[in-house]
Amino acid sequence: MSTNTDGRAPTATADAPPQLQELDPHAALPPLHGSGAWPTVRDRWERLTTTGFVPAPLEAVRAALTDPAAVAQWLAVCRGALDDIGGETILDFEDGEFFLCRTTAAGETADGAYEVQYVWRWLGIGQPATVTWRLEGSEQGTTVIVTEEATNPPNDWQTWNGGGWPGIVNQLAAHLRTGTSWRWPWRRMGPYVQIELPLSPFEAWNALLSPPAMQYWLQRRYGTAVPGDTLTLVMGDASGTVDLHVHELAEPGQKFPSFLPSLTFALTREVWRTTVPGYLWIEPAGLGRSLLQVFHENWENLPPELQLSERKLVTGFWTGAFVRASQMFQRPTGGSGHSWS
Repeated sequence: MSTNTDGRAPTATADAPPQLQELDPHAALPPLHGSGAWPTVRDRWERLTTTGFVPAPLEAVRAALTDPAAVAQWLAVCRGALDDIGGETILDFEDGEFFLCRTTAAGETADGAYEVQYVWRWLGIGQPATVTWRLEGSEQGTTVIVTEEATNPPNDWQTWNGGGWPGIVNQLAAHLRTGTSWRWPWRRMGPYVQIELPLSPFEAWNALLSPPAMQYWLQRRYGTAVPGDTLTLVMGDASGTVDLHVHELAEPGQKFPSFLPSLTFALTREVWRTTVPGYLWIEPAGLGRSLLQVFHENWENLPPELQLSERKLVTGFWTGAFVRASQMFQRPTGGSGHSWS
């Protein structure tokens, strides 16, 4: 037993005995549902690998994969050189959409194969993914192995990639076999635009759909995001305006199976004489981050002479809008509400 300085044993106060005087009731019995647990990591790493065989020598396949003139015949117009380590290349589909690539490796491997690896971003603003091409030569031809890897990609990333790259590898093989260009001049689907935001999906969605925010990132002139209403948006520069007709607004927790918010709409412009359906949505991209996305379809409904040019305008509009949306959450906020600034 401890003693006082005068050697006597401590005495209890009138309020409590000595052993309870310094007792913290919160520490002694914390709340049942307040243990203080919180998420610290929420990441997904995904990989797609496709293997194909091309009845052509390795050197011929390598040239088709890295020579800009050859790449333009079966994949996209290549502005740069994919075998230039550290260099940047644009793979341009010439319909408003493109990949920005930076090569990280190129050359012969220790086992006699050839590899090219680059990181790319869709439209230069999308999530980065790593692409690795490996060519293994034999007497019969070349085995082509292409792998794409991504961290926290869209939930349907593997699905809309076709479960891998079989179509692209087949295009490469068909070009080498016949010398024919197998590229499409433009696509009826798209544009598809994405950008990562440094907020959780619900925080970002609520911030983006407030009227002042839409005036900034969507360049809203009139209207609201209420179903049945129409938002008139300034496309920028000499492109005029576009009307966004709101069909359905799914708030957080309303729509199965993801319960994530989304906006179903259609775009119209006076010269189109028809509508282009669209879908705007957001989803998690790791802890405290989200991926904002938009997609269109049915460009064949437009007059043929307008399909490609108007598709490019819409792609440029959404790219600028998503960059402005990202700027809203940067500190300090940069840029202005005008897409030509």
